[in-house]
Amino acid sequence: MAVIAGEEITPEMLAARAKLREKLGAIGQQTGGKGTVRRKAKRVFKPIGDDKKMQVILKRLGTANIPGIEEVQMIKDDGNMIHIVNPKIQASPSSNTYVISGNAEEKAISIPQLLDQLNAAGIDYKKHGLDPEVLKQFNGNDNDDIPELVESFEETSINT
Repeated sequence: MAVIAGEEITPEMLAARAKLREKLGAIGQQTGGKGTVRRKAKRVFKPIGDDKKMQVILKRLGTANIPGIEEVQMIKDDGNMIHIVNPKIQASPSSNTYVISGNAEEKAISIPQLLDQLNAAGIDYKKHGLDPEVLKQFNGNDNDDIPELVESFEETSINT
C-alpha cells in the first residue's frame, strides 16, 4: 500500500487507474474542463476575402470586361482540356494581364469538331494523342465540297 496526500492507495486502485489509462489513452494536455485556461473561439477565415482582394488588384491594374465570349477552351499537355461556358473575361493589355473566371470543367479532347479548331490554331493534335483518322470516323462524311448534280435543271425546265 502506498500513501499519497494522506490517502491509502491499494494495489487494486493502482491497477484500475492503469487500466483506465490504457483504455482512454495517454492524454498529454487537458483540452477543457475545470482548471483550464479560457480561450476565444478559433477564427475561421473564409475565402471570400481573396475574391475581394483580387477584384481590388484587378481594378488597380485597370482591367476592362470583354463581353461577347461564349466559351473558352484551354488545352493542356496531358491531352485534356479545360472548358468554360459563358466566362467572365477581364483584360489589361498594358500590364499583360488577362483573367478568365467561371465554372470550369475538365474534358478529354475527343470531340471531333475540335479538330478544325486545333488545325486553325496551329496546334499539333498528334502531340495530344489525337488521331485524325479516328476523329473523321466520328464526323462521318467530311465533304464540305458542293455536291455534284445528278439531274440537269435545263432538261427539267424545258419539259415543263
